[in-house]
Amino acid sequence: MRIWALNMQKRCFLAIDVNDHVKMNVKVVQDHVKESEADVKIVEAENLHFTVKFLGNLAEDQIERIIATLKPLLHDELPSKVSVQGLGFFGPADQPRVIWAGVGDGKPYIEGLFARILSAIRDISPENEEKEVIPHITIARVRSNKNIYKLKEIISKESETFFGETEITEVKLKESVLTPEGPRYADIAVFPLRKV
Repeated sequence: MRIWALNMQKRCFLAIDVNDHVKMNVKVVQDHVKESEADVKIVEAENLHFTVKFLGNLAEDQIERIIATLKPLLHDELPSKVSVQGLGFFGPADQPRVIWAGVGDGKPYIEGLFARILSAIRDISPENEEKEVIPHITIARVRSNKNIYKLKEIISKESETFFGETEITEVKLKESVLTPEGPRYADIAVFPLRKV
């Protein structure tokens, strides 16, 4: 195991990766978003994932506790396919801030999986407060209100778009390293679901 410097922390989140077919279809919509000429930062294909939970800055002992908690829990969870469908956003109605692809078929499954994960680590993560969790894949972040109305038209037009199916077979604990070019993600731990 790596030895960390005193008080060193990692910026962490829990995620579920999606397959290349979904990523390819997301890119088509991302291109439409760019055509609006809105001030957006497109999420790179390699960074597309379902966000389970942003956990904040965690110390080594917190990370070890999360791994010890989630490994047996997720080992007993069944894998499943879910469909990626629909475009939405977080933020005020007149000021979208995060554009995301949502879940169609399989939504009760993934919501239940998320709920069990978050319940298990509630006392470990400083960011694990009680609030509604919406399974989503962030596809772009909005930096200003430039051409915001064109952007909202595209979001509305793509609100039912089907991006494909992806199979959930594992959950990952990832580190996010912020760089001038954008965040870089690295796997800290991988939790396979039950084999069937």
